[in-house]
Amino acid sequence: MSLFRVSVAVAVVALASPAAVADPMFAPCKVADADLSMAGKLDRAAKRLKDADDFRILVVGSSSTAGVGATSPSKAYTARLETELEQRLAGVDVSVVARGIGGETAVGAEARLKTEIGAAKPDLVIWQIGTNDVYRKIDVAAFRSIAERGIADITAAGVDVALLDPQYVPQDEALYTPYIGVLKQISAATGVPIARRYDAMKSIAKSGGAAMISGDRLHMNDTGHACVGAFLAEALDRKIAPLPPAMVEAHRPT
Repeated sequence: MSLFRVSVAVAVVALASPAAVADPMFAPCKVADADLSMAGKLDRAAKRLKDADDFRILVVGSSSTAGVGATSPSKAYTARLETELEQRLAGVDVSVVARGIGGETAVGAEARLKTEIGAAKPDLVIWQIGTNDVYRKIDVAAFRSIAERGIADITAAGVDVALLDPQYVPQDEALYTPYIGVLKQISAATGVPIARRYDAMKSIAKSGGAAMISGDRLHMNDTGHACVGAFLAEALDRKIAPLPPAMVEAHRPT
């Protein structure tokens, strides 16, 4: 499917419902545009989306990617991501392949990236990274080196990659700061975008939004999974299939 066809299909939906363009992230998942921005490039993924009718995403990560905290597989953020992206990318068959292993750190994920990419043959890899490195107190310099090596592995396979940073856990905010900082530094140095789950969830929490963490005070609950799936879909949509400038301006809130 051409990008023109995708844009026209989205335009029809937008004209039918202007609010969907102006405010795609609704309560309790509403976040600022700044939290939805993804600096960097996903040029190969965008080209694939322009040229094909199907689009496959491989998500590699730990327990949240495995769906821990969701009451059913259909409520995991990866399932919500697939549904939400298909709604945004009219006419595109989106497949999300979730490969999460509970408790895994970056070094474990990096070791299996090539195998997972070979099996899934994705158009885009999302690497959900950092949560367990924080709790296992992995040396920050070692964490950076592993993350950089993993990104190089994915790039060498000819696939674009975006990072998904850790969830926001209020009581452990200070622990996450250096690891979040490293991911931002890597993004700035390599051009690999980050989907800023941490900032988005923090924004929702600070604004008095719905609770997104389960009773174990770590894993996302159904609401957290739903919000993150919707957030990630909207961020990716803006990155790889943005609306034409004229349409954005026409539906900009006044």
